[in-house]
Amino acid sequence: MSMRFFRKICFVATLLLLAMPMVAATANGVGKSEKKVWQDSDPSKENYFNNRRALVGPGCTINSIGDGVQVVSGTANLQNLCNENMDDYATIPALVGATIVASPIISVKDNQHYYAGGTEAGFVICAKSEASILTLDLANFYKIQFLRDGEKVGDLQSISTGKSVTGLGLSLLTIPGSGQVNKLYTAKAPGNFDEIKLVQCGVDAKVLSAINIKYAFVGKAREYTITNNKENGISKYAQEQGREAFTLEAHGEKPTKTWAEASRGDVIDEDLTNGYAAVTAVLIPVSTPVTVVAKPSDNEEAFPKGTEVGFKINGLDVAKLSIGDGAELTLFNKENKKIDTYRLSSSVLGLGVLKADKDGEIVIKAPAAFSAVKIFFTGVGIKIGGTSVNYAFVRMAPDAASHHCPINATSSRDVSGSVNQFQLQHNDTVKVEWSIVDCPTGSNVELNTQTGLVSNLDIPGKYVFKATVLKDEGRSEKCYELTTLNYAPTYVAEEHGVDILVNKEGEEPKYVLSDKLGGGLLQISEGMKNRSAILTTSLNDFAYRQSSVSLAANTGLVGIKTADGSNFADGLNGNARAFNGKMKVGFVVSVKATGLDANVLNLYNIKLYNKGKEVTGDVTTHWDAISAGLIGKEETRKMCLNVEVPAGCAFDEIVLYKTGVLSADLSQLNIYYAYVADANADNATINPVYGAQVVSTDNTNASIDFANTQIVQVANIGNGYDELSNLIDDSMDTYLTLPLGVDLGGSTISVNMGKVVDKGQQLVMVTQNLALGLGASLGEGLKLTTYLDDEKQEELTSWKVLGADVIGSNGDSYAVLNPTKSFDQVRITPVKALSALENLQIKGFALRTDMNDDGTLNGYDDLLVLDEDKTLAVTKSYTGAKMLLHRTFTKNATNDKKGWNSIILPVDMTAAQVVEAFGENTQLAELRALEDNWIEFSTVNVAADGVVLHKNTPYIIYPTKEPLGNYSYTIDGVTKILDGHVYVANGINYDDQTSELTHTVNGGGMTYAGSYSNPTTVSSDSYMFSKGDLIHTNKSHDVKAYRCWLKDDMHTGKMLMFSLDGNGIDGTTDIHVIEENKQNTNTGIYNLGGVRMNTNNVDKLPKGVYVVNNKVVVKK
Repeated sequence: MSMRFFRKICFVATLLLLAMPMVAATANGVGKSEKKVWQDSDPSKENYFNNRRALVGPGCTINSIGDGVQVVSGTANLQNLCNENMDDYATIPALVGATIVASPIISVKDNQHYYAGGTEAGFVICAKSEASILTLDLANFYKIQFLRDGEKVGDLQSISTGKSVTGLGLSLLTIPGSGQVNKLYTAKAPGNFDEIKLVQCGVDAKVLSAINIKYAFVGKAREYTITNNKENGISKYAQEQGREAFTLEAHGEKPTKTWAEASRGDVIDEDLTNGYAAVTAVLIPVSTPVTVVAKPSDNEEAFPKGTEVGFKINGLDVAKLSIGDGAELTLFNKENKKIDTYRLSSSVLGLGVLKADKDGEIVIKAPAAFSAVKIFFTGVGIKIGGTSVNYAFVRMAPDAASHHCPINATSSRDVSGSVNQFQLQHNDTVKVEWSIVDCPTGSNVELNTQTGLVSNLDIPGKYVFKATVLKDEGRSEKCYELTTLNYAPTYVAEEHGVDILVNKEGEEPKYVLSDKLGGGLLQISEGMKNRSAILTTSLNDFAYRQSSVSLAANTGLVGIKTADGSNFADGLNGNARAFNGKMKVGFVVSVKATGLDANVLNLYNIKLYNKGKEVTGDVTTHWDAISAGLIGKEETRKMCLNVEVPAGCAFDEIVLYKTGVLSADLSQLNIYYAYVADANADNATINPVYGAQVVSTDNTNASIDFANTQIVQVANIGNGYDELSNLIDDSMDTYLTLPLGVDLGGSTISVNMGKVVDKGQQLVMVTQNLALGLGASLGEGLKLTTYLDDEKQEELTSWKVLGADVIGSNGDSYAVLNPTKSFDQVRITPVKALSALENLQIKGFALRTDMNDDGTLNGYDDLLVLDEDKTLAVTKSYTGAKMLLHRTFTKNATNDKKGWNSIILPVDMTAAQVVEAFGENTQLAELRALEDNWIEFSTVNVAADGVVLHKNTPYIIYPTKEPLGNYSYTIDGVTKILDGHVYVANGINYDDQTSELTHTVNGGGMTYAGSYSNPTTVSSDSYMFSKGDLIHTNKSHDVKAYRCWLKDDMHTGKMLMFSLDGNGIDGTTDIHVIEENKQNTNTGIYNLGGVRMNTNNVDKLPKGVYVVNNKVVVKK
């Protein structure tokens, strides 16, 4: 099976960037597979098929029901029409109001093949033998419309029953045990086609009953006479079916010769016009049996199960048939043992004979493989006239146009480098064996071939796995599916036509912020905070507007210039990327979603400058929604504001500015970073589903699940139930119109994804020309329910809207859902009539992996958030996670240095992780003991191997790295913001620590405690770190999480002092022990016993330790 994908770069759509593409070539390079034209007229030409094809299997689907304006109510078992069981059927009620011109009934489309003009095609209908529809003059009441890609091919074509090997065109087939008779409705295509539609023309009393349709088909049936005829006899059968030579015999009652039986050799000779008189036309008619035997030299059964077998007869007088008359066909196996006898009633005999010349056919479908067949006419005094058996014949069962076992293997996806195991899934009802098809060179990946557990994912790259069906009866090639895991994806933005305008650490800055005057005439506001964040490589940090500062019209908010004055379009400081064509230049921002509309967004724009002068020209402003969800409690939405810049434009400065008075709804404005992109390249700035895997027949084995699709009668809904296959084709240029503006009474469309989709993948619904807007509540009108192995998983209505120019009505929109459970089927149900969503045009579905702005996979499995404002409540385990620590460290009270702070974490950290999070030369210390009134701490060697910061252990820390001002992140589809002071470390392991939220260490009468609770109450007479000092408290305090405090276990009441590595007060620690809020501040000097000295001058005191102004002072 070929896996076809859009090029895979996983990242929030439209957001520029960031994960190595998961690539599989499509036939024409744009995601739509190429369909070849097949023909059955010339074996010497390409794409020849040598047998009738039933349009069944996952590649075929019902494409329209009714006329698309009025759906016929009462349809039943539509799922039977395209499944691979060719004995069941769908029922379509009669069209009482059918017009003489045309009333479509149903159409079937082959999504994977075209067929050549001149090919015959049609439908197999079935009915009880007495049904009047079997005697209907088909040409007067039914026609067939051929279509290609939804467009009509020629006019309506008249129906015939086709010509078989007998030349009679009766096309009747009896199904043993069912009492049913099949009849073919056939027409010849006037041109190439991929869809056939059955159309009713006019009404007749015989048409007023329901019509049962088994399947649609294309091509001629492969037929052979069981004779020695050289053109179509047994030798031709052996040649074309790959069998060895046959010998034929013709006998009477048994498949072996009996004594004195008359010769029946005329039934098997080369002449097809002679025969044997099975019923003699004498005064008392006599019926004698005829048995034809085929003996292959390969010792297998001559004909397979499902073969249609019958006899060509002549002379039967239909007018003389009576109720008791009939015929029997008996089948025998290769050992000449009887399989069974199958009776055909007089009504069936009557249907199978042409009254004019008394020629007829008697045909059944063989329920088992066989090697001999006997015919015998029955009845009391048969009065059917002299009837001859000319010969026996077989008609091969049609081939399925497509076949695929419902393996439903895990859909291909990106996998975070933080994990080294992955569980592949499949449909439990299908037994498969997993194997490794491909993996990166040097990888030690392991695979359990029975369970699908992948272990030792170690080297970034593509890992391809194959699930092969262990048992696929009747097929030489077993079904299989491929799953590609793109492990630890990486991405170079420049390779995809995007320059992100940030400065890389350790390199000379390429970009600088615009100065106060914007480099020209545009003033830069001072109301923006954390402005430098837009130049850092942390794409989650942002500059933000200070809400208390009013912003006047025509004010620049933030700007970026090239450091050396070079042209942005030319590439910078040796950067090879140059933009030679049209560009998109913009900023990624988040704004408050409430009340957002086009007028509000027009308050913002982008201006370009070159050498301090504004660049004028034809630039068009666009707002593109890029984040699949609202961010945090402020309900802000991440977007990119960009302008299209014509080719050849020179500019060295980009400024985001506002043109009008800021409304209250836009008081929250965060600016993340700026970019320049190639407007003609296929990347996330141009294509919101860039990197997404389209859900289609070819890509994922998707199909419409008609067993759970509820079609109801709806008036005046356009083409609401036409082009159903557009939901599962490869193209995002075709669509299905889903009528949401009317009362649909429980209508549901169910789509089998063809794969198991993990919860870490987003489901994107692409719609056409629908102004969903930023505030439109699609969930009010449309519900999507997921299923796995037919078990309901969850109902999803929280649609998030993406798309280019979402404020307007032009272009496609992208509605995103974030499932929290794995699934393999979705059911779309309108739940409320909304005028804004009338006749919603759905182009299809796509799967994508949610990514962070920095190109890492979003936090479904590997983002550990520790927030000082919240009590630790994380119960799941993580391996190799990214840790986001929101912890505010205070600075010294007397200077602007970071200072010492307490810290306790529920994770272990190595030296590299401590440096990554808190900076080079970070110091860490732990409690040693309380000795002689000294609280003694000792430093930790943060350069040591292994773990240097142990989980659940209180420390003090002296960080050197400036924290991120803010950090936006997404977990389970919900985007949130950590406000200020965020430290990040990767590769963190965590297991549930919520059972015990407070931890202590002891040292010689002193307890050092830390807590993960917010708030935690610390009692009085404790020692707490604040602003670089150690405060001896005289009252209780509430503190936030991830903080620690000291407690004197002896309760001596003495003033204690602090020492780090033996350096006490006035040493190198800069930590002073201070009494909290004493009323006698500045009123005297005290010794450590609390006794007031008789002088306020330290110089007049002897050597010792004293408390002066609530601080401990050492007199040397």
